[in-house]
Amino acid sequence: MKIAIIGAGSGYMPGVIRGLLHRADSLAGTELAFHDTNAAHLDVMTRLARNMFAARGASFTVTPHTDLKPAVDGASYVFTTFRPGGMAARHLDESIPLAHGVVGQETAGPGGFLMACRSVPVLLEIAAAVDPGAWIVNYTNPTNIVTDAVTRHTGANIIGLCDQHVGDTEMWADLLGLPFDRLEADWIGLNHATWAERVRLDGVEIDLAARLDALEIPGGGATPWRDPSRMAELGKALGFLPNSYSKYYFFHDDVVKELRAKGTTRAQDITAMLPDYYAQVTAEADKPDPDPSRERGGGEHGEFAVEVICALHLDEHRREIVNVPNRGAISSLPDDAIVEVPALVGRSGPVPLTMGALPAPVRGLTQAIHAYERLAADAAVTGSRRLALQALMAHPFVRSKHTAEKILDEGLAAHAADLPQF
Repeated sequence: MKIAIIGAGSGYMPGVIRGLLHRADSLAGTELAFHDTNAAHLDVMTRLARNMFAARGASFTVTPHTDLKPAVDGASYVFTTFRPGGMAARHLDESIPLAHGVVGQETAGPGGFLMACRSVPVLLEIAAAVDPGAWIVNYTNPTNIVTDAVTRHTGANIIGLCDQHVGDTEMWADLLGLPFDRLEADWIGLNHATWAERVRLDGVEIDLAARLDALEIPGGGATPWRDPSRMAELGKALGFLPNSYSKYYFFHDDVVKELRAKGTTRAQDITAMLPDYYAQVTAEADKPDPDPSRERGGGEHGEFAVEVICALHLDEHRREIVNVPNRGAISSLPDDAIVEVPALVGRSGPVPLTMGALPAPVRGLTQAIHAYERLAADAAVTGSRRLALQALMAHPFVRSKHTAEKILDEGLAAHAADLPQF
């Protein structure tokens, strides 16, 4: 078997390598085609992978590629995990909306739209290059919009991934005083707009509303990944679990003030730490038994992707929360919407499980986000400025046509070199 990894020079790659090691026996003999446009980072991650595999006796062959076609030729699975435009583009995605009083975020809202306009054309190129029957296993953001564009505009197989639900379940386990490893939540909705009304402990559904009523709101501030005080406040108000990205919708203006006061974007913060991070990984790469930093993605990011690939390849019918066509799983959204739901993943692809209706308090919000995502996907494919403006006007973050126009004009101008379709 051959697995192509597009974006193999990414800082997340050590976590992917650990994920492959976790299932090394299941994937013995696999060729791993590493692809990246950054030859230096690709070389580091290739050497790192070879030495980590050798140290643990894993039977993988690693081939590096800077050209796409030889990387994907013959691949049964094409794992996409790249960031078009890098951190410089992410900084623009975050800072341009913020200058107009709108949350700047790399996946949600206008920032996510600008990233979609860069990501979608590349995924369409990949979809055209892969072998018939191959599966694209996509981590590239915004994964819901990317999965939608590829599903509706190509004949390629694609399954969208995001491991946010893992971190959110862990956060809620901490808040509720429950053991994370024995907890299972039915997260349903759209990527970064999911909700869980049903939570099981050891397979038995718990009285979630009662536990949330009794929950004390913790103090302390937010981190780049979690905001437990606001999540607890929302959980108590809603009576079910919100995804951690819901703070951008329900505390939008407060978050804007905080982001402005902070003075740097998340992209700038990451850019500042990346030289030391890559230096540490480079130093580890040629050791007999490397142990690279877990600062970017740890092991969980990679393990989730590898588990999905194994579920597809080995027909495991594994229950995973993934981004797939709705097909009636959520009655509140169209059948062709790309939704994030529990699905059984096997050789024939992901089969979404019937989840019923969205919770009433967030039903309209989620439907509005879907309307935006559908417009955003079509705008990214066609390069239509009208569709792009309609997408931004439809997003709940944006409350003014004129604001939408300003963000769109500045965003398209700033990213002009990376947006050939516009």
